[in-house]
Parts: sequence; C-alpha cells; structure tokens
Amino acid sequence: MTFSLGWVVLWLVGRERAKAFNLSDCSIKNTIWTYSSMREEEFVLFCDLKKCNANANNTLSVQWYLQPPNGEPLRDLSKNYPHIVQKDTTLHFLTIGVNDSGLYICKPTTRTPQDKACCVNTVLEVKNKTNETCMNSVSHKQDLVIGKFGSIYCPCVSNQRDAKISKMTWYKDGYILTQTINPFSYDYENYDEHQGMYTCDHTQSDNATSWTVRAVVQVKTIVKDTRQKPNILNPIGDTLEVELGKPLTLNCTAVFGFQRDFKPVLKWYIIDSDQEVEEPTSKVRSDMSTKEFDRIECSVFLKEVTQSDLHKKFICFAQNSIGNVTRSIQLKAKKGVVFIYILLSTTMGLAGVFMTCAFLYIYWIEIVLLYRTYQNKDETVGDEKEFDAFISYAKWNPLESEASSSLSEEHLAVNLFPEVLENKYGYTLCLLERDVAPGGAYAEDIVNIIKKSRRGIFILSPNYINGPGIFELQAAANLALNDQAIKLILIKFCSFKEPVVVPHLVKKALKVLPAVTWRGSKSVPPNSRFWTQMRYHMPVKRSKNSHGTQLDVIPGALCRKKHSRADTTGRRSQPRECDTVLPPFLSLVGQKRIG
Repeated sequence: MTFSLGWVVLWLVGRERAKAFNLSDCSIKNTIWTYSSMREEEFVLFCDLKKCNANANNTLSVQWYLQPPNGEPLRDLSKNYPHIVQKDTTLHFLTIGVNDSGLYICKPTTRTPQDKACCVNTVLEVKNKTNETCMNSVSHKQDLVIGKFGSIYCPCVSNQRDAKISKMTWYKDGYILTQTINPFSYDYENYDEHQGMYTCDHTQSDNATSWTVRAVVQVKTIVKDTRQKPNILNPIGDTLEVELGKPLTLNCTAVFGFQRDFKPVLKWYIIDSDQEVEEPTSKVRSDMSTKEFDRIECSVFLKEVTQSDLHKKFICFAQNSIGNVTRSIQLKAKKGVVFIYILLSTTMGLAGVFMTCAFLYIYWIEIVLLYRTYQNKDETVGDEKEFDAFISYAKWNPLESEASSSLSEEHLAVNLFPEVLENKYGYTLCLLERDVAPGGAYAEDIVNIIKKSRRGIFILSPNYINGPGIFELQAAANLALNDQAIKLILIKFCSFKEPVVVPHLVKKALKVLPAVTWRGSKSVPPNSRFWTQMRYHMPVKRSKNSHGTQLDVIPGALCRKKHSRADTTGRRSQPRECDTVLPPFLSLVGQKRIG
C-alpha cells in the first residue's frame, strides 16, 4: 500500500509532538495498526495497555489524544468532540468520517511507577466506501432471533482484491471472544443477552505491507415474526354517547405483533354520505413497545360535536403484513340529560325538605324558645293573673323510705321547680303549702289559686291518681273550659294505672292535655330535655331572671293575706275576695285548712 510510508512519517511526527506533553518516554512495543473504516458508520478503538504492561488489566479509564495528519498540535479528545464517546478504555465513534483519520494515543488516567511509560499509539485511516474496498452487502445492523441458531457476519470481508484474509478477532461490548472465524455464531440457541455491539478485526496484506480492517456490527435480539393480525383494543362498542357542542377525542388503540420488515399502519377513516375519507388530523403515537409487540394509539380530535357528526361513521383501521382489521363507531347524542338533572335536583330538594322537617321535629321546642328570646314578647301583661303556674302534687307518705323520697313528686314540686323555674327563669309559682296561708277552706283556696294562675302543673303518679289530688285536676279542667288563659300541663312522674272510676272530665284531660315525662335523675339538671319542655309550655314573658339572675318571688295578695277574723276552728267568718261558686264535686271536700 502506498499510504504506508506516509503513516510512518505521521507516527514519527506524533512521537515528537508527544514529547511536549511528557509522553516521550512511551515504550511503543506494538506494531503500527492501520484501520480501514467506511464513512458514516460506527467505530471503536480499544486501548490495549497490556501490550506495554502485562499488569495493566485493572486499568478502568484512560486518556485519549489525537494527532491530526496535517501536523496540527496534539488534541485532547475529552473536549469538543460530541460524536466521540469515551467509556473505560474504549473510544466509541457514533459516526466516523475521513476527517477522523490520525494518530490516536491513549495512556492511563492514574499512572503508577509500573505503567509510567505505558501508552498505546494507534494510526487510524478512514476510507470512503467504494466497490474497490468493500463489495459485499453485509449490514452493520443485524438481528438474532431468540430461541433459534443464528450467525453474525463481519462486513467488508469478501470480494476484496489482492487481499488475503487471515484469522478474525471478535469483540462483544469491548470484551474479546474466543471464536476466530467468520461468521460468528454461538454453540447454543440465541438469548436476549446476546444483544450488543460486536467488533470484528481481520488482517489484510499485500506484497508491500499489511493492515488491520475493523468493522462494528450492532446486533439486536428479536422474536419470531407474528402470524396474527393486529388486535384493536379501543374503541370497544359500536356507539358512543356524546354531548352536542362539547369537544371530543376519539382514540383508537391497537396491538401489533413484532414484524421485522413491516411498519404498522393505524389510522382513522370517516364515512359521510357513502364517501370514505381518511382523517388527516389524526395523531399516531407509540403507547408501549416490547420485543414481542407494539401498542400504538391513533387519536382524532373534534373541537365541537355537531349534529352532522351524528350521521358519520368513524372507522379505526389497523394493518400489518398478515392483514388488516377495522372497528367502526357511531356517535349518539345523550338523551335524558336534562331529565337526570331535574330528577337529581328534585331528589336533592326533597332530601333537603325531609332533613329540614326532621330537624324541626327534633328541635322544634328549642327553636320556639330561641324565637321567644329574640321576640321579647310578654303575654302576661294585662291578664290580671298573679301566678305563672300552680303546682299540684301528691304529698309525701311517711311510710315511704327517706331514700325514695329524695326523688319523690313532692321533692320535684317543692325543691326542683322553684330552683329552676323561679330562680333560673324568673317564673312565679304557687305551692299550696308554701304560698297559701292556712285556715281557709280547701276547696275555695284551690279554685281561687287556679283562677289566679296562667298554668296548672299536675304531677301524676299512682298516689296522685288514687288520692284527693285528682279533684284538683278536675277543678282546673272545669275552669279551663271557661277561661282560655288557663292551660294545664301534665307531668308523668311515674307510670300508673287509670282507676276504674274516674270523672269523665279527668279521663278526657288525661288523653288530650300536653304531657311531659319525668325521667328520674336524667331530668334533674336544669339543661335537661325535661326543663326545656316545661319552658315551652310555660307562658311567654320578659323576665330579668331569664339568664339566671335571682328574682324574689312575690306572692299574690290573695294567697298571702292573713284575715283577722277567723274562728278557733280555722273557718273564715267572712268570705274572701276570691270566693267563687265551687264545682259540685268540691262540695264533698268542704273541709277547712288547719293552721
């Protein structure tokens, strides 16, 4: 070869240039290599430091330099060479051209005394590909089918004039392989790990000189070609409900089995008035890619669904070398959307009404009391009554135990009612034993007290129903028929059985009058439901004690007045101002109160 002398000169010049970079001590023990590569192909150079130092196997990285053939200064390849990638001891050319010819020098990045003078000079000559240099059609990209036996062929080997091919050296990803023949093949079936970058070196020579030819082959492991047509995953149904006037995106997704020599086809067609037109605005993208299949998606976008779109048929078309499949879809306007909205609104409205009614039912008393507080109304003004309520109860039986009497009806009437209704809420109560002076006629006093009261509170218990107190309830019911300002409140202190013989008016009162249930110790606290219900039935009035301040009870003049003329038996000699006609049953109870 005529270029041999030129490269020797270049090598000598490179050695002189290297002296300026303290590389003059490099012991070059290998023969100058001449590499012939084709333009616009991948290429690799190996830095084989073992040629100058047998202990250089542990070297992980090296530094590369380039001495151009035109005598320019030595260049550091770690800068300004985007098409050259350095990895460990390999120099990888992504694309190589004639301008990459030159002298390449590599040395260890970290140098030890043993490899201080160790470096490798490699002369690279890049030739343009011609029929003279390479006539075979072996590709630099080859495939191996997984599960089958296959071979890897070295490009540019055959049909080279005046060249004698010697043994071949194979590398995979920079590591030397044991096989030295062409083509290269494994002794067993191909697997996925056989994929990678293979490099083949062989020596060519003529009568004058010899050189090494290197070629790079990118090997990809693949599976067998599919024998199935594409499979359309989406759309699924034949129709799609849409809303008129709204944007819409139609997606067509199909799975294509692997095929080596065929590019998948996926597109949308639109049939309108028996005319089939390919949708040019559809976008195709790869959704997932593996060795076995590719999942591809094609989308068409409608800015606004119109009435005319409902008459069109949208067809998804997928094709490979085996055949094609289609999936058509028809747009359909949604019906009953307004009805659904109306039904939903009505349901929510009714649910709101029911919840409001339930809330009012549960908390009606609290709402009324709150309204009374802010209304600031007083219904007691001008009614000429002195008491807000008269309390009727059964007196404590001495035969009962003291423990049981702590929550007796007398304890409720004498202690709890004044403590809560009088002291906390400012109502005026009338208790017969407390507020009525002794010595008067019992029947007359009861009638007068009821007339002067706005409410009558009757604590019902077996003792009360079966005792003389039942006549107080009858008197109050009789008076309430003629005086609408008098309202009666029943308190169910404990369960009782209605007597066989009971006045008709009392029987009717027990059925129709409002009743509040006493629940023992649960009803004792002033904030319990019992006292809330009692306040609801009590008259509406403005009171300074409505927020808990103390209010002195002002007894009525009728009940507190002591008459000067009374006989020794306690019967009054003169009728009092509040005397009235007694109901017939009270004539039987015309006994006198004992002072």
